[in-house]
Amino acid sequence: MPERVRPNEIEAAVRVLVRGDRAAAKRFLDYARSTRLDLEQTWVIRNPDGRIGFTALAAPAAGRTAMVFGTRPGSKTEVAIAGRLLAAVAEGCRELGVDLAQALIDPSDALEEAMFIAGGFRRLAQLDYLERPVPRFGTIPSPELPADVDILAWDGNRAELIELLELTYQDTLDCPGLAGLRRTTDILAGHLASGTREPEWWHVLRIDGVPSGTLLFNRGSDGHSIELVYLGLVPTARGRGLGRTLLTYGLAALDGDASRTVVLAVDRANHPAVGLYRRAGFRHSVRRTAMVRPLDETLA
Repeated sequence: MPERVRPNEIEAAVRVLVRGDRAAAKRFLDYARSTRLDLEQTWVIRNPDGRIGFTALAAPAAGRTAMVFGTRPGSKTEVAIAGRLLAAVAEGCRELGVDLAQALIDPSDALEEAMFIAGGFRRLAQLDYLERPVPRFGTIPSPELPADVDILAWDGNRAELIELLELTYQDTLDCPGLAGLRRTTDILAGHLASGTREPEWWHVLRIDGVPSGTLLFNRGSDGHSIELVYLGLVPTARGRGLGRTLLTYGLAALDGDASRTVVLAVDRANHPAVGLYRRAGFRHSVRRTAMVRPLDETLA
């Protein structure tokens, strides 16, 4: 049966999580200590001899979300066992006020996906992680804007940005399965907490003074990258090439920064966005399957 790990067994539980890889376990624990990661939601299932056989844990994040990790099953017979443990961890997240449990898994690993499905998760999308070098020496000039378009730094008006974000989600092709699973206030909280926000990198596009699009970059927590957190246009602004204009404007504003790469994640089924990023010089890095389990019944 699933049970919370004993405080003196955290290290052993993490080693089981990474299938005995001591170096990986040390890296995880060092990261947890340095970031003060809350490991309260670490659960285990024991073997008949009392030793830990499976571990699952949830790492809470801003915006009422948590990233869930679990020991990969070694066979089909272990899928149900590991799934029960993941379900216990997800339910435990409710105590932390989490609305959405998430996981990113290898898309080629059928056993791992089956484990998360057994734990009540569902496939959201396959995400392509893309990257490109930070622009240097004016290689990306700032675009000429149409007469009715302005792009300015976000002025900190949260209510206006929340309303704008909600409009950009209408008929979106980027992870449409997320629609309605989170409050927009929580989504904005997550964007604000992702890495380090640089105010001059949060852009709002206005058409005739009306907020109609947004592009958000944050400095990555690794100190070497810049993350494209979000790019979206309201429906009435689409079809004019303004996505390319906004992205080009944002990349030009990054010119000469000390970071090495600009990174992003995009739903690979969102072909217009993938094409936009490819034309802007982004190249494929890795692919992951996003799994989700809604925890707030009023939203799910």
